[in-house]
Amino acid sequence: MTGRELDGGLVERLTAEMHWEMSRTGPPDGFPVFPDIPSGRYTDREFYELEQQHLWTNSWICAGRSSDLPDNGSYFLFDELNLPLIVIRGKDGTVRCFSNTCMHRGAPVVREPAGTVRNLRCQYHAWTYDATDGHLIAVTDERDFPGLCKDDKGLPEISCDTWGGWVWVNLNPDPIPLIDFLGSFATEMDQFQTEQFQLVGTDHRVIDCNWKVAIEAFQEVYHFRFIHDRGGKTQLDSRGATMGLLPHGSSRQVVPFSKHVTEAAGMASFDDWKELPNPFGFAPTSTVHPIVHSTSYAFSVFPNLVTPVAANGFPWMLFFPDGPGRTNIRIYHYSSPENVDMADAWAKRIEAFALIIDEDVENLNPMDRAMNSPLYTGTPISYQERRLWHLNEAIDRTIGIERIPEELRVAQLLGDYIEN
Repeated sequence: MTGRELDGGLVERLTAEMHWEMSRTGPPDGFPVFPDIPSGRYTDREFYELEQQHLWTNSWICAGRSSDLPDNGSYFLFDELNLPLIVIRGKDGTVRCFSNTCMHRGAPVVREPAGTVRNLRCQYHAWTYDATDGHLIAVTDERDFPGLCKDDKGLPEISCDTWGGWVWVNLNPDPIPLIDFLGSFATEMDQFQTEQFQLVGTDHRVIDCNWKVAIEAFQEVYHFRFIHDRGGKTQLDSRGATMGLLPHGSSRQVVPFSKHVTEAAGMASFDDWKELPNPFGFAPTSTVHPIVHSTSYAFSVFPNLVTPVAANGFPWMLFFPDGPGRTNIRIYHYSSPENVDMADAWAKRIEAFALIIDEDVENLNPMDRAMNSPLYTGTPISYQERRLWHLNEAIDRTIGIERIPEELRVAQLLGDYIEN
């Protein structure tokens, strides 16, 4: 291995944790017992509105790729937060985000989903804004607006930063710095050199369920040997799954391969970390640690990103609410540079992943309907599902616990179990 490799101390700790998980007879001594998660968190319109007002307006959200802005003046629209936003590379090369709303009468300053502009010019009355800093340059018939101060009518700027080749936005005007928010996730992801990744496919879904019902399905492996059964065998051994609860609501999950997969791969044991041949023929990235080849290694970044990483490229899954009972799942498949031209292999890989997604989402609408039933009052959570509780704790902290009706809160129980 060369370059930005995974810290060896972390690998040793993850290995020890998987051995402990395999051998345990219960949760660790003193680990908190979770009350049921109130079903109203998934069904209550008031709770949904609290999320809209205080969660989605105060979180770093991945909006797209820096490579989608190849030239100064390149832009793309981002509307997933129920606000019209434009992400643009200014004349100085810096990526910024502005409201895509003319400050005259509210018409969009650009209408095409992506493109390149010299300036941002509203098509309704031709008010024109600078593409770099959003200030108002020109007003049609300015003589008819006595007292107008153009300096006060620039496009509102949204907090924006880049990391890993992705563009992130935050509606909070003074958020925690992105790199501090990402923390150890960003450090562990260095090994993939994702700045060089390229998009090779998408698989977007619309699911009739609350967004938390959807994302929680990808934050535990308690279900794996049942939903993803392959003739009585599964690829993973959920008994050895170790979960890292990261600051700010993010988390890591590493799951060892099952016995039959370990044996078929020629591994001496589940922790015989080695660079295994890829079934689709992809070449690995040389900086990626062998543990990524021989486990299921996945992250969740608060509030709405899940990515099961792999040495050759991986899906990037974003979950956006479209009402209390509807979720847009945006799945982007990114390839490392070594494999970007392998179109047939990627088509097969995306199809295989889509099958797993199909198996997961088959339950989501029935689960959501059950949660709306008066017969279902709450969700019991096991030690294996502690990432779900961690997510919900962070949701409450971001909203502001005092704003949430007492019967809909979750207790803050996991502070002592969050990795520094």
